[in-house]
Amino acid sequence: MSYFKGIYGTYDGTNFVPARLDASTHTLQTIEYEHHEIHSGSHFFFADAQDLSINNVFDVQWTTPDTTEWAHFTFKLNCESETSWWIYEGATISTAGATITPINNNRNSLHASSMTIAGILNTSIANANSDTPVAEATEIAHGFVGSGKTAGIEIRSTEIILKRDTIYCFRAEAVTAGYVSFLIEWYEHTDKN
Repeated sequence: MSYFKGIYGTYDGTNFVPARLDASTHTLQTIEYEHHEIHSGSHFFFADAQDLSINNVFDVQWTTPDTTEWAHFTFKLNCESETSWWIYEGATISTAGATITPINNNRNSLHASSMTIAGILNTSIANANSDTPVAEATEIAHGFVGSGKTAGIEIRSTEIILKRDTIYCFRAEAVTAGYVSFLIEWYEHTDKN
């Protein structure tokens, strides 16, 4: 029979501590990496809702810093009625929207996000393209939600690691009038290699 007498790990590269088992189940407990980032004060979010008249467009203008601390990004989207949405990479900001201040999930942390984020409402796709031009941008995601059997649907993206020093546009257009509500989450992480 073989077994481990002890497993040790380091939390700072110098000090080693024993790994512990849960007393009730005798299992080694772990948490998801995103959960770890919440505890370390590097996980952020913002959530908002916008009531859109038909053909209205709401853009979230997102600028990443020129650093090696990259944003690992996901979003959730709820729509009352048919809505078209996109994520563009390499957009331009001609007219900046209202500043959005990200919330640190760890309310005890003083660490602020390094992202610059703003939101802007337009009455048409033409006006949105004037404020946040996407003609030269790369469309990295697009979809329709909130119509027919999928009315009120929630979608969640897969994780995207955003490029450094790049402008992104998260865009929602009301094909039919109704609300759109979203939750955008990310953690900021520097690779260890």
